[in-house]
Amino acid sequence: MALPVMKHPTFELTVPSNKQKIKYRPFLVKEEKILLLAQASEDINDIIEAIKQIINNCIIEGDIDVHSLPSFDIEYIFLQLRISSVSPDAELTFTDPDTKEEVKVKVDLSAVKVNFPKKDNSIIDVGQDVSLSLRYPTYTDISAIQLDENIAKGTMNMIKICTDQVISGKDSEQVDQFKDYTEEEVDTFLDSLPPDSFKKIQAFFTDMPKLEHTVEYEVGKKKKTHTFTGIQDFFSFA
Repeated sequence: MALPVMKHPTFELTVPSNKQKIKYRPFLVKEEKILLLAQASEDINDIIEAIKQIINNCIIEGDIDVHSLPSFDIEYIFLQLRISSVSPDAELTFTDPDTKEEVKVKVDLSAVKVNFPKKDNSIIDVGQDVSLSLRYPTYTDISAIQLDENIAKGTMNMIKICTDQVISGKDSEQVDQFKDYTEEEVDTFLDSLPPDSFKKIQAFFTDMPKLEHTVEYEVGKKKKTHTFTGIQDFFSFA
């Protein structure tokens, strides 16, 4: 006699970046094991890979590639998986910047959203009838760049990876792909940009969509706020 086969509910969500609808199941014991191993390693790259693997396991309908999704999509999808698998309620912790004491707050995860910039700034006008078309970084990009080791070099590498096209000409008649040029040619082009254009490019990454949620808390009689942002803030509760 065979063991019973467990049945699980399915849920639907809309991917923030492309508005594609996908269906998924809750994560199970085998996904819990993946999470526990990633948490035990305390390595952010292990955590990212674990989350991508869990998403792949749980998506049952929808053509998505977790390796090419922007980082905020991955965070949002994982958050919805956690809500469906465990509970929308979570206790998050952070350190108060003034007292240096640990603060615990209860958060309704279903209220956490991806906040998008007010306007699309993915096309950067760098002058002289030249524009850059940028895309948001994936976690594969972020892992490869290792921003913590060298901020300046990491930022430049991020720009190289996330620049899809260089559009030039009065009627935007010429479209070049960064990937078709050597690293030396790309470096020469980027080094020739005026400082104000480079600031616009940096702003694209600074203002990129973020999974974030602001809470209010009290220290003594003083009311304060704290904003949780991104995968490191929202992973510890899983």
